[in-house]
Amino acid sequence: MLSTDWILVEDMSTRNGSIDIDVLQAAQIYMKNAEPCHAIGCHDFWEAIRFGGYIDENGKSHIAFHTPSRVLVDCITPTTANYFYILIALCFVISATSALCATMSLLPPPAPFLSWLRANSVLEMSNMMLTLCCCTFAIVAQTDVSDQRPDDIVAIGAGVFLVCISGLLSFLAAMASIRQSNRKTRMRRIDNQRLLCARSLRSWRDAGRRPDDVRPIVDFERYLDECTELEQAASQTAQTESTSNPAV
Repeated sequence: MLSTDWILVEDMSTRNGSIDIDVLQAAQIYMKNAEPCHAIGCHDFWEAIRFGGYIDENGKSHIAFHTPSRVLVDCITPTTANYFYILIALCFVISATSALCATMSLLPPPAPFLSWLRANSVLEMSNMMLTLCCCTFAIVAQTDVSDQRPDDIVAIGAGVFLVCISGLLSFLAAMASIRQSNRKTRMRRIDNQRLLCARSLRSWRDAGRRPDDVRPIVDFERYLDECTELEQAASQTAQTESTSNPAV
């Protein structure tokens, strides 16, 4: 957001001698701090702004963008300003969600809902969508500036590329989180399988070699019940023998 190079404007009037220089000179007569429009960024909209205009000798109207530091003529319209205000809001939301993601990655979230957000990479996916929206609004703002200056070259600058990089980092973070979650699920499944009886997990290929050791998993509870009944019968037999042969 601190970058002032979201939209770059290459003024072609200095090369082909068009009337834009005369327009700027006329604007400097009517307004202070008038300067050429070379770069536009979110930094231009932190301060209080206002819009004005004037009509030149040829009867053509011009839009002036006033800030405490400079004045831009035929560069920024109220619609372009609204696009940049939306970009600023989206950047603040992306910063907040990124900070929350980093905090939940370092510290376990106390609430179940936050744990669900972390496990399913919801915030990372949201950041990806928000960065896509930022790039879309930046391109729309570039188109609006191009309509105001059809003879100049208008391109996107470093600010938009920084937003694209943040979206790429959100995508990589989401993929890493999903991979870690799948790995934990797989390890938990392996641990649960190890807790089962080894007799019930033997391969059916060993049936020819050791048929007594092959028991389906569905008979596992029955197998445990048989072992319990045998132990109870053995204990009852021992008690009977002890009562029939008392110690002298």
